Amino acid sequence: MKRFMAGTAFLFLVAAGGASWAGPAEEVAQIAAPRLKALYAGDIDAYVDAYADNAVFFSSFSPFRIEGKDAIRAFFSQLVQMYPKRQVFIRQPMARVYNDNLVIQTSYAVLNWINAKGEYEVYDTRGSTVWAKVDGQWKIVDQHLSRLPAQGHPR
Repeated sequence: MKRFMAGTAFLFLVAAGGASWAGPAEEVAQIAAPRLKALYAGDIDAYVDAYADNAVFFSSFSPFRIEGKDAIRAFFSQLVQMYPKRQVFIRQPMARVYNDNLVIQTSYAVLNWINAKGEYEVYDTRGSTVWAKVDGQWKIVDQHLSRLPAQGHPR
């Protein structure tokens, strides 16, 4: 019975202290998760807060890279105006950690953008987000989002 109680106490301490033992991937996940809610709410400042000041964003919605936090904010502000309702379904997320100060997240996603007329636009995408520890805080330094190639086989 003492072993059971000791084991139970240990599991409780691990569960209660899990955040303090979290590694870089878990730390980044805690920051990344609320960003999607901010995007749904149209809270661009909360969404963009995770970017480093000199971050770069590549999007298939723009012909050129978007450089700097202010330009990224302007891009997403325009996107939210064009598509007042947004849904994102993430598939196959993966995180890789390098030297405890760099995390690369990759995933596929289905974007359901709904424009002001109520028309749906659906995009199958793939993306990668590079997080680096900058002055002790996790920040996005590089992000890439592109549409998947058309389905089907070449002839």
